[in-house]
Amino acid sequence: MRPRRRKRRWAAIPVVLVSALLFGLFAELDLDSFRGRVVDSVSAWLDRPVTLGGRLGIRLAANPVLVLPELEVGDRLLTAREARITVAFWPLLVGRIEPKSIALVGPSIRLAAFAAWRTSSGAWPTLPIERLEITDAVVEGPEGRLLEQLALTIAPASPVGPFDVRGTGRSGGEPVRFEMTLGRLDSGRPVGFAAKVQGGGMEAALTGAANRGGAGLELGGPLKLTAADASKSLARIGIVSAPFAGPGTVEAKLAWAEGRVTFSDFAFESDGTRVTGRIDLAESLRAGEVQLAFGRLEAERWRDTVLELRSGADGRDLSVLLSAEAISLRGALVRQARAELRLLDRQMALRQLQALAPGGTEITAFGRISSTGTKPVYEGEIDLLSDNLRVALAWLGLEPSGVAPDRLRRVQVSLRASFDGERVTVPSFDLKLDTSRMLGSGSLVPAATPRVDLRVAIDRITLDPYLPLFALAFDAGVLGNLTASADLATWQGIGLRDLDIDAVILPGGLDLRKFRVGEVAAARFTAAGRVSLADANSDLSFDLTTRRPSELFRLFANGDAAVLATDGAISAAGKLQGALFDLKLSGAVVSPEGTSNLDGRVDLTGPGAPTLHPGPGLRRMIDRLAGRGGR
Repeated sequence: MRPRRRKRRWAAIPVVLVSALLFGLFAELDLDSFRGRVVDSVSAWLDRPVTLGGRLGIRLAANPVLVLPELEVGDRLLTAREARITVAFWPLLVGRIEPKSIALVGPSIRLAAFAAWRTSSGAWPTLPIERLEITDAVVEGPEGRLLEQLALTIAPASPVGPFDVRGTGRSGGEPVRFEMTLGRLDSGRPVGFAAKVQGGGMEAALTGAANRGGAGLELGGPLKLTAADASKSLARIGIVSAPFAGPGTVEAKLAWAEGRVTFSDFAFESDGTRVTGRIDLAESLRAGEVQLAFGRLEAERWRDTVLELRSGADGRDLSVLLSAEAISLRGALVRQARAELRLLDRQMALRQLQALAPGGTEITAFGRISSTGTKPVYEGEIDLLSDNLRVALAWLGLEPSGVAPDRLRRVQVSLRASFDGERVTVPSFDLKLDTSRMLGSGSLVPAATPRVDLRVAIDRITLDPYLPLFALAFDAGVLGNLTASADLATWQGIGLRDLDIDAVILPGGLDLRKFRVGEVAAARFTAAGRVSLADANSDLSFDLTTRRPSELFRLFANGDAAVLATDGAISAAGKLQGALFDLKLSGAVVSPEGTSNLDGRVDLTGPGAPTLHPGPGLRRMIDRLAGRGGR
């Protein structure tokens, strides 16, 4: 037994001697003399310049491992804490590097910089190794980190392939798995591939071909993506959230060439919604054109999505064309909707909006939408044409009750408007309503106590059918200012020419700064003061002049105009006080018969209004003008 143990002890001596010899050789070996060769070799494999941030190292194992610290490829296309290159032993002793495998530890891959490598022309790079391993990698996308803890293995059958790629990682805390097969990288010929990514409730599969020629890398093929939760998956990959419940699928033809990514024959389906179109983007995925066509949409479900789209993102420049056959809104359908948008940074330009709303209402708009904090700010122009405005108003919950059925029918309006989340401002509008045309400007604050400021010039209008609208405004407690003029306004069959109104709208009434009628029954009338619709607090001062009092008295349902014998000029000045159905008349009137007291009562709201009930003084003047005597 003892001789056998002596033999084993002597057998270990050659191993110890060889190991000592190897350590001695590498101790004498100047590793930095290999630095240039290693850098040149790796640069050639990757087809990009490579730099090292530290001293070259070596580790001894079955095969030596060269350690390249602080590796950087290209213009930070890829950086790694270190790269480990396993090389053949004997060639290394004579200064020749023959790699067997490469391991990248802690690399960071920037997709934006990767585009520079993609656009470089030339033949396919070769991979003269048995294996490439990546551990603890991070992939940086335009919106931040796409992948973390990436572990990837690439096993080539030869330096030019075919290649088998397998890997795992995490995205948004969810595990992700990769699989890809890649054919032979023969110079001048496209290479086929098939890739699949699974994770986070999604699975994407892409098959096709890639080519690397004078224009750089190009690839394309059919893409299919399925998601267990479509809304969550869209948000995860940086697309606005959408009101989808349940799974969704995307199918498209992908083409990536000359710095652009195109999804043609795009089709998305989820939760009863189908979207088709085309998406053409820059490699950054932040600029390009999107065309999407929807079937039928439930507008209320998409409200938050639209607000998120409006909020924008820095550095984004997208032209978006959206269309829908029908949009369900407030229990009715808006048809033939089409919106052309440009999303630039945190602003949205509305190049054009078209839609057909209830009542045969055609809407066209364009403008700009930006954000002030959490509030949208809109500035633009709107054109509206409706064959039945009453139906459109009823659809919006603004039932025009009390307005004559033959009114609020046809409307055509063009306006400039802005909305800052609190106030709607209309610098100018041109409105054709029924038989009237109105030009003006205004603003609206739709608060708990609404405020309206309106300036309007009208060619002609019959007031009576629209008076219920004014009553509704007063009932709603509207405040504001009204400045209006009309060439001809008709009230109770009475023509009011050259009408001018300047008033403050108060709770339950008006503060008339000016009320002027240039001509009413051959008379001129001006007034100022308070008009109360709710109580007996009306208090108006007025002036009136006429050369034909017969016409003036003919206005009143109980007037004596037919029996006036004298038709000379008269003038009056005084006050109207009390309730609109019983205004007390006071003042003085000057006629060819002399000066008389102006007394009596006027009813502006009762049956047959206006009616005049003269007092004793006014009655004596009327009798004298009628030739009935009196003192």
